[in-house]
Amino acid sequence: MALVLGLLLAPHGEGLPGEGTFQIVGRVAPDFSLRGLSGEWRLSQHVGKPMILAFWTTWCGICKTDLAILQEFYERYGKEVSVVAICPEHWWEVPRITAQYGITFPVLYDPGAKVTGGYELLEHPRYPFTVFVDESGRVTGAWPVGLRDVEFLTGLLAQAGIALEP
Repeated sequence: MALVLGLLLAPHGEGLPGEGTFQIVGRVAPDFSLRGLSGEWRLSQHVGKPMILAFWTTWCGICKTDLAILQEFYERYGKEVSVVAICPEHWWEVPRITAQYGITFPVLYDPGAKVTGGYELLEHPRYPFTVFVDESGRVTGAWPVGLRDVEFLTGLLAQAGIALEP
């Protein structure tokens, strides 16, 4: 099901990932402040460095796989790109899941999915989805399904205009 959904929602042709599917692509990333496992995090305080915003839920198996991929990415490229995961529900399960997957990047709670809804702009949110924000604070891409692996993620970032040191 996820594969079929991904094929339907994936961007076609050249351009920014998610362009035409996610209305947020090409816009300035809406500022937000959320609390998480390691305290308060505000998007505007991280402009100047590219960001990956990963929206996920505790009940989604693909989301947990994405967390592991994002952790591997963070260990390799965390000095170049900020990574933050945003979870809108079942917050009491998050500490166990992040410990299980060894997550060291910020994980935030979005009660009521207000931030999540502002980025996905759909009537019924789907998970996971990942948003790419460039150093100027503009959304340069979004991906509507699982990330597959770190190499796939770095390819999406390149397509979104976010270059990484080799």
